Amino acid sequence: MASRENAVNAPQPAQSGSSMIGAGALAGAGLFASIGSAYASKAQGYLQQAGYAAQATENLRLAGLRADKAVEYAELNYERRTFQTELEAINYKIQANTLLRSLSKANATARARAAANGVSGGSSFNIQATNVRNVYQDVGIVDLNAMVARVFGMEDATNILKAGYDQSNYEREASIANARSLLTTGRYAAQSGGILATAQLIEGGIGFAKTFPTSGVIQKTKDIFS
Repeated sequence: MASRENAVNAPQPAQSGSSMIGAGALAGAGLFASIGSAYASKAQGYLQQAGYAAQATENLRLAGLRADKAVEYAELNYERRTFQTELEAINYKIQANTLLRSLSKANATARARAAANGVSGGSSFNIQATNVRNVYQDVGIVDLNAMVARVFGMEDATNILKAGYDQSNYEREASIANARSLLTTGRYAAQSGGILATAQLIEGGIGFAKTFPTSGVIQKTKDIFS
């Protein structure tokens, strides 16, 4: 029984120099591999962050172009609609002038006929008064149509311009929100890379501590200095 206890409590033989060197080399290789992986993970996080930042910048640039084009097209359509409204008003004015010229000719014809027939006053005046009343009613309707066309035409043109500016503002705001999201994602990617790098370093340190022949080195040192 005593011999068994002496065998258990007896000091273990120290590892040979070659085995310690091999174990140390293996531990060091594992540690350096962990360090390399940690730097690679951190670099990958920074690369992802840079990629998201570049994408955000490009999205902002394209959104600015789309916003400028939206305003450009809106202003062009506004001018086109305004010109069309002016043409409609001019056409109504021409129509009113044509009615007035027709009235002048009709009344002149009525006076000429009355003079040729030796008729004065009476029926000739009645005919001319009727012509004037009817034509000016038509002219009033034409003027009303011209005013309505001008009002609604300008309203349409204003709405076209407003829609263009609204679209431009929407493009810019949407691109800013998207850029913020991409930058936030990039920041999280960089942080994740740092966390992963730290975890890899810790794992490498633990593996090094487990693999490196600490007890053998201590025993060998004692043997050298004893």
